[in-house]
Amino acid sequence: MKARLTATFSVLCLAFTLSAARPAAAQSGLEEGLAVTGSVLLSILHLPIKLTTCVGTQALAAVAYTATYGVAGNYEGGTNGREIGEVARRSCGGSWIIPPEQVKRDYH
Repeated sequence: MKARLTATFSVLCLAFTLSAARPAAAQSGLEEGLAVTGSVLLSILHLPIKLTTCVGTQALAAVAYTATYGVAGNYEGGTNGREIGEVARRSCGGSWIIPPEQVKRDYH
């Protein structure tokens, strides 16, 4: 059952990629279509990694904040909590989707 579900998911992802790339390729050439296809495929790989990093950092930040509550930090008059909060915020910030422009810029 699990193999069938995985196969179905893979086929749906491929169908979505091809349907997204086809109009782009027709409008502005093959290079644009390849960038869109690369964007979709790389985003599919990037999303679970980004989600795991975000959730893991949030959990570790909560533990670190609790363990070091009230400890002086590097900020003037601030505690470690401010630094821990910035690290946690940065782990979930940024782009979660890889745009076609970035694929063109990085792989052209």
